[in-house]
Amino acid sequence: MDIINKSDFIENVEGKVPGKIGRPVDKLRDLAILRAALELVAENGYDSVTMDSIALRAHAGKATLYRRWKSKPYLIAEAIRFMMPCEQKVDTERCGDKLRDYLCESLSIYFGIRDEVRQKVMLSIATAINRDKLLAEALHLDCITNQTFIFSDAIECTINKKLEKQQLKLLTDVGPALLFYQLIITGEPIKMKYVEHIVDHLIIPLIELNKK
Repeated sequence: MDIINKSDFIENVEGKVPGKIGRPVDKLRDLAILRAALELVAENGYDSVTMDSIALRAHAGKATLYRRWKSKPYLIAEAIRFMMPCEQKVDTERCGDKLRDYLCESLSIYFGIRDEVRQKVMLSIATAINRDKLLAEALHLDCITNQTFIFSDAIECTINKKLEKQQLKLLTDVGPALLFYQLIITGEPIKMKYVEHIVDHLIIPLIELNKK
């Protein structure tokens, strides 16, 4: 079974296959390699994936992989960047009465709720990044953290006042931090019910408190 076919995040990859170093890029081949890398991370975990196994799954020569990426961490980092949702601008019209649903929706998109494959990849990377310095260097974490800016903008827009940077960051980090914690500690896919619980009983009350 092609596990990635069960996941909706591969659509993000198909439209954003990157140009890399070396020969002119065969975009279909690059896509096959990125797909293979994500499949293997989801199935076996980051540590078990090798350039040989990616090449075999993608039906590509290992030399092809090394012409485009220096090593496994850089290839995986590329796949992770294109797995993540595109950054969006905050929808100010939803920062009022519709804020609760907006935050639930944003968190569910960010974490790939109902997308078990993507969550398995995120879990594997979250537990591997402290052990693999090259992966941390290649990933920069920007592709994971940039999406939190939409939470930050939505919260500040709702409160309708300028918060101190550290105070706003704390409010912004609450939801993603708890969801990552849940993912890492339990190893189980995050459910929408848990996202709603965090928003209803923690994030919204904190926002209301900071309005005063």
